[in-house]
Amino acid sequence: MKPRAIVAMAGRVFLGAVLIYAGASKAAAPAEEFALVIGAYDLVPASIALPLAGLLPWLELLVGWALLLGVEARTASAVAGAMTGVFLAAIGSVLARGIQIPNCGCFGEAMHFTPAHAFLFDSLMAALCWIVFTAEPDPLSLDSWSQRGL
Repeated sequence: MKPRAIVAMAGRVFLGAVLIYAGASKAAAPAEEFALVIGAYDLVPASIALPLAGLLPWLELLVGWALLLGVEARTASAVAGAMTGVFLAAIGSVLARGIQIPNCGCFGEAMHFTPAHAFLFDSLMAALCWIVFTAEPDPLSLDSWSQRGL
C-alpha cells in the first residue's frame, strides 16, 4: 500500500472511532445534558436544542460505524466533514464572541476539551475527512470487498 493509502485507512479508522466514542458518550446520558451544552453556544433557539441533542449522538454513531467498517466511506467522510465544519463554526463563534463555556460538549461528560483545544482537534478531523473523501477504498474496508465481489 502507498503511504497516502495508509494515512487514509488510518484516518478512516480514527475518525470512525472518535465519532463512535463521541456519539456513545452523549447517547448514554440524558439528552437534556447535551441540550444544555448546545444552548450555551447561543446559536440555536432553545426549542431546537433538545431535538438536536437527541439526534446528533445517533448521527455520530451511524457515521462513525460507517467509517470504521468502510461502508460508503466516501459518503460517510463527507457527512463527517460537514458535521465537523458545523462544529468548527460553532466553536469558532464561541471563541470570537468571547462566550465562556466550560467544555465543548464534544464527548459528553466523558472528556472535556476547552473550546480552543476542540477547535484544533476538529481542524485535524476536518483534514482527515478530506483525506478519506479523496482516497480510494482501502483493502480493509467493506467498500473494497464489495467492489471485488466478495
